[in-house]
Amino acid sequence: MKFINVRLLVSDIAASISFWRDIMKLHMTYSDEAMGYAYFETDSAGVELMTREGFAAALGKAASTATPEGHPAVLVFRVDDVDAAYADFVERGATAVAGPQDRPAWGVRSAQLSDPDGYLVEIYTQLPGAGS
Repeated sequence: MKFINVRLLVSDIAASISFWRDIMKLHMTYSDEAMGYAYFETDSAGVELMTREGFAAALGKAASTATPEGHPAVLVFRVDDVDAAYADFVERGATAVAGPQDRPAWGVRSAQLSDPDGYLVEIYTQLPGAGS
């Protein structure tokens, strides 16, 4: 079995596309806002966006009107310099959640941001001497 992508169910497709394309700078390979769908590629797997309503309709169900609370998922990305990447993402409009900090137990320096639907984006850099 091979993992291909993660699908994020979103409330506002335009805001989500803007976040992943303009702030996170992922490569968008397909987008259809009228359909409520977009696909982005990374070096390892895709990030797919679909409106909650569109996914519910595909399942033949009514869309839930409840807004998910908290952080429904965390997408983790390795970057070359977590401090510089975090500052860049926040400057471009990402919502700051937790600034860069060393996490020796994890062997990384990490920071967390949030997308428009509350999905967490964790970025990290391996600490010197920690495994790969």
